[in-house]
Amino acid sequence: MLRYVFQYKFSILLAIVIALLSLAPANSFPVYSFWDIPPIDKIVHILMYASLGFVALMESRCSRKCHGLNLLILLAILLASALIVVLQATVVISRGAEWIDLLANFLGLVAAYLAFRLIGGWGLFRFLKS
Repeated sequence: MLRYVFQYKFSILLAIVIALLSLAPANSFPVYSFWDIPPIDKIVHILMYASLGFVALMESRCSRKCHGLNLLILLAILLASALIVVLQATVVISRGAEWIDLLANFLGLVAAYLAFRLIGGWGLFRFLKS
């Protein structure tokens, strides 16, 4: 178990940061006109989960013949993001939860997988196990 904690240390750290940002009260963030752009929230969701998914896939140390493991990792992240959406709707009073947030998280994970497979095809991940 401890081996996995060390192997996925950056993914765990990034997941904690994303969870804290997602569950923080809305009034704890500064108000900028930048946040008034309508799709910016969804873009932030896509970028957060794309980076988390990509880092987790990199830390899995498995590039080829590991589609099952890669998809399992991304599914676990998607389920964790669904839990965060449910917590936003039930626990955090000043935050709202939208199903489109979960869709944006899913799109970010798809982007991470595609980027990982594309970049891995260039031979940049030769240091990975398989």
